[in-house]
Amino acid sequence: MGIVKKQVYKNTLVSYIGMIIGYVNLVLLYPVFLSTTQLGLFNLLISLSVLYALFASMGVPNVIIRYFPFFRTEDNIHNGFMRWLSGITLFGIVASTLLYIVLKPLIISLYVQDSPLFVGYFYFLIPLSFFTIIYNFLEASGKVIYQSIFSGFLKDVLLRLLTTISIILLAKGWIDFRGFIISYISFNGLVSLCLFVSLLVSGKFSLNLIGVRFPGVKKKEIINYGLFALLATSVYVMWQKIDIVMLSAMAGLSITGVYSFYSGIALVINVPAQALSRTTYQIVADSWKSNNLANIEEVYAKTSIIQMVFGCLLFMGIIINKDNLLAIIKHKEYADQFNLFLVIGLSCLVDITGGLNTYIITTSHKYRLITLLVAIASVFCIGLTYLLIPIYSGIGAALAYLITISAFNFFNWFYIKYHFGMQPFTYKHLVVIGITTCSYFLGVYIWKMPNTYLDIIVRSGITAIFYGLLTYFFKVSVDVNEKVDQTLVRLKLR
Repeated sequence: MGIVKKQVYKNTLVSYIGMIIGYVNLVLLYPVFLSTTQLGLFNLLISLSVLYALFASMGVPNVIIRYFPFFRTEDNIHNGFMRWLSGITLFGIVASTLLYIVLKPLIISLYVQDSPLFVGYFYFLIPLSFFTIIYNFLEASGKVIYQSIFSGFLKDVLLRLLTTISIILLAKGWIDFRGFIISYISFNGLVSLCLFVSLLVSGKFSLNLIGVRFPGVKKKEIINYGLFALLATSVYVMWQKIDIVMLSAMAGLSITGVYSFYSGIALVINVPAQALSRTTYQIVADSWKSNNLANIEEVYAKTSIIQMVFGCLLFMGIIINKDNLLAIIKHKEYADQFNLFLVIGLSCLVDITGGLNTYIITTSHKYRLITLLVAIASVFCIGLTYLLIPIYSGIGAALAYLITISAFNFFNWFYIKYHFGMQPFTYKHLVVIGITTCSYFLGVYIWKMPNTYLDIIVRSGITAIFYGLLTYFFKVSVDVNEKVDQTLVRLKLR
């Protein structure tokens, strides 16, 4: 866990800075300067670009993480492995773009009735998806050389900060909504360019590939893995995004805007997992190469409890500040739907507490199982979403995802425990639930401050301190306690 500790804390800091900027955008700016319909379209474009990029990437990011350790060389050419994968990615981009254009009548027909605004932005999805594909490729390349901090900064901090600037320009009337979308796409391109330059500067990849033929490589095996990874990852992400995609088609962009607003708030719960994944994913892949199951089990257990500790704190923290959040928004269409956050937030909490279960199977020789399981889960999720949206609208979509993600994580946990003899859960997970419950009641009954922002600071601060003290006292996470002790020693020395 040495590498994990060094990079995760920095990644976590970057993620939380990005979270603060994202919350400023989501809570203070979007509801004021974007209508629910515009916010719905903005999130629909992002969701579709993620799906588009996954299919177009041909599973290459997963292949990079899984197989790069086998082809790493000291000359930084890596047997031409990256060049070969670049060619596959380019082919996927061209093929997917042509398919997207050919299917335009069908795609438009799904949205023209309930979300007509999307029709005018149909082609905007192509450049946005292109930059998403490039970023995913470069981010995976950074992960395999354990340089994940800068990519996190670009995506979590810089892109969100530039988006803030775009919203301000929109508020000033210097650009319209169309200009806002164009600027967002352009900023995605800038982020990808910066990441590309940073990888070149690192010296870990060489562009001198003349004569490299990629020798001794089982291309069939790699392509086979890539296709399975493509199907598994694409379908997995699809069921995470299907709620917004189906809501837009079945209920309209306005409802999608409110839903995506609370989804954005709930996603803060995933911040600890995102920070950990930038490093731990490659640790697991390298451990499978050396058949170091003990290391995988250690990472599996530690990430699960750490993610649960921080996830519960964030989930509970948002709930105790419900009145403050609604007071800031001042829009009835948002105030009436706070239950969306409870369901979506619980889904995020369940998912991150599962730890690395999905990735452990994906990077093992049992990776085909995940493909099958994800496909079954996706069909179930889509069917359930289709049934529940007409009855419960946004809540229906959220419930469908909660049920699916819970069942999916339970099966992964059971499979890993049965076949590999490892599982992350201990009595400490129950301790975290108890600490969260106690902290919730404390936070709810703190005296209401006269100012909304002051109340957020006081209420959140007191609750977080209480939560942190209990977590430290009960030694829920060895790594968290160790980091706290190190910090206290440094402060004492200073």
